[in-house]
Amino acid sequence: MALLDDIGGYVEDNTAFALGTDLYLSLLPESPDNGIVILENTGVAPIFTQGSNNLPKMERPEIQVLVRNTSYSTGRANAETIYRLLTQVTNATINGNLYQRIEAIASPALMERDLNRRVLFTTNFNVIRELP
Repeated sequence: MALLDDIGGYVEDNTAFALGTDLYLSLLPESPDNGIVILENTGVAPIFTQGSNNLPKMERPEIQVLVRNTSYSTGRANAETIYRLLTQVTNATINGNLYQRIEAIASPALMERDLNRRVLFTTNFNVIRELP
């Protein structure tokens, strides 16, 4: 879960969101009502380079961020905060790993309202990370 640990720690260090309080990795609990989860998705094939001994040099996973909130405007603002933070990552070392780029696939968008009428916003990102 190193990818999620890296990104979750980065978000926690650079925002007011706290892991285990309103920021979660891989699973958004039913409560509290307001929360953010970072999910790991399948990306595209890794990148191999000459001299890499048949091991990939870089991986290109995808992450998804879901923001749930009882307030449309607060949920949208939280989604925008994370969108702006992660799209600024270029050639950054996070938790000892070099992230060449985190690139948003699209702007945050309303996905749905759940059964409790809480809004869910989503944003997906492509990640390019060097492997040790």
